[in-house]
Amino acid sequence: MERLADAYTPEKTEQRGVISRFSLKGYTFDLFVIATVAVLLFLVTKTRPAFQNQLVLFYDDPSLHAFYTTHFVHNSPAHLHNNLTSYLVVVPLTYLISLRAGRYCEFRLGFLAVLFVLPPILSLVSYLGLDLVIQTIFGFNPDVQSSRGFSALAGAFVGMLTVAVADLFRQLADQEASLWPVIGLMVTYGAAVAFWGVFEYLVSPLTVLLVLLPIAYAVWLVRKIEMQYEVVDGIRAGGCLRGKPLTLGLLVVGFFVAVWGTQGLLAFPWFEGGTNTLSHLIGVTGGIGLNHGIHRSIRK
Repeated sequence: MERLADAYTPEKTEQRGVISRFSLKGYTFDLFVIATVAVLLFLVTKTRPAFQNQLVLFYDDPSLHAFYTTHFVHNSPAHLHNNLTSYLVVVPLTYLISLRAGRYCEFRLGFLAVLFVLPPILSLVSYLGLDLVIQTIFGFNPDVQSSRGFSALAGAFVGMLTVAVADLFRQLADQEASLWPVIGLMVTYGAAVAFWGVFEYLVSPLTVLLVLLPIAYAVWLVRKIEMQYEVVDGIRAGGCLRGKPLTLGLLVVGFFVAVWGTQGLLAFPWFEGGTNTLSHLIGVTGGIGLNHGIHRSIRK
């Protein structure tokens, strides 16, 4: 065993200083990049409307670059405000949870993938099939002429947070169980809260079923999580969930922020002012799938 005096030799002290300075620079750079995205979204709204229209994906005359750039243009200050609020709450919290779980590399890869891989994919899906899907399922044509806004990417970051919360919970419980029940609980809980808004517009057996189904599924997931992770035993004295207030606090906050983000993206009315809630759902599920894949590949 290393003696206390040997632990503070000049060489080791210098090595710790280098690591500390490197970590501080890395964290500062990460926070700078996170803030830069928010600043960029704000600055785009200050440009001329003619310039913004060049960035927008118009379905009748699509430009190749617009499949990416359209995500950074907004319809109105309120549209921008909602997306910035979601981004500035969800992403820094995901960063803190990832650091706590030792998933620094996963966060960086996930953040870059959401920003640079998902945008054209989401735009392509929206361009090719959302009108048809909506007309088939709901019986009307939303006649969406263009796609713009950061909402789908905000949904992807909510998906990224959902995976981070589930991963930290698995670490805390010290179980090699699947992440999917915890991820599913957050998504279905958020969907149930979002679907509750349908009662403002229509009350029927179908709308009641629309709300009851995710609630019932969430209750079933709670039971499954208890069986896999032994949550009750973990809460008791000496359990794995005791004596870690910071981690538990991050988990609780992360859980409810993920639910808040999901319900905000899926809230009724589903189509208003060009907003396409189905693309929000694709953003959330895309963010979950992408980041779950990143976590699995790195763990291997």
